[in-house]
Amino acid sequence: MELGIALPNGGATVVADDLVRLATGAEAAGLHSVWVMDRWLRPRSPVTIPGVPVPVELPADSYACVLDPLDVLAHLAALTRHVLLGTSAVLALLQPPVLLGRRLATVDQLSHGRVVAGLAAGWMREEFGAAGTPAGNTGLRLDEHLAALRAVWGPDPVEIPTGSHPVPPSDIGPKPFRRAAIPILLGYSTTAGIRRAARVADGLHPYRTDLDELAADLAVFRAAAAEAGRDPTALPVVLRGDAVPDQDAGEGRPLFRGTVEQWAQDARRVAELGVSQIVLQVAAPPEATLDALADLRERLDR
Repeated sequence: MELGIALPNGGATVVADDLVRLATGAEAAGLHSVWVMDRWLRPRSPVTIPGVPVPVELPADSYACVLDPLDVLAHLAALTRHVLLGTSAVLALLQPPVLLGRRLATVDQLSHGRVVAGLAAGWMREEFGAAGTPAGNTGLRLDEHLAALRAVWGPDPVEIPTGSHPVPPSDIGPKPFRRAAIPILLGYSTTAGIRRAARVADGLHPYRTDLDELAADLAVFRAAAAEAGRDPTALPVVLRGDAVPDQDAGEGRPLFRGTVEQWAQDARRVAELGVSQIVLQVAAPPEATLDALADLRERLDR
């Protein structure tokens, strides 16, 4: 089981020095990876979330200020040497694939091949409007985007003759550091999204707090991968979660709510489902966060 940390690059306020302390501290503590989120804006009025029956107000303490994920990772690439640098997750359809591909490959070059691209289609109509791109038909457009990204990372000349972002035969650089495509994990909010990840991604990036729901998602993922002629065991599952310290958490608690020992129990339970890595965000000062995750790392090693 590999352990990563989700950095707090979004909130009502964001302290850049905390991100550096957490990333460098995570590397020193033997953690595997650091991850950053993406959100373009937080509307002041309620927004419509797919699958939620009524509009909701997005919390300011999560989304009022979000440092750009790829700019953050470029900075951290210069300050770390070994941890993987992941996005959890970049809203792919808000950026043309040539731009997104070049930005990801640039950070991959700066970090000597440490980038993992967690991507999602996006769901907020207000963000699509701000990006000047349509909000509908996101599934098919994401398929097109991923194919274009991989073309951009492939050998020159790059040519994308059809689709929303056509490219004539062109030289496009930089390429990824290892001259192979950057690994792409897909987040999802629907069963169709799980099936898409099984078919076209390099792995699945769920966010779940319930073990039974996670198990059901992974069953769909593996069946869809096999149906697509792929080996499900070769596709990693990187679980994103919120680690909540709680001395009183009992039966029926969400995943990773409780003591560090209970976090370790949860890590073992999801590992039995085939999860290869967990990425946890702890709402605590940097030192307390690092202490808790270092403790968890030691327990998992034992």
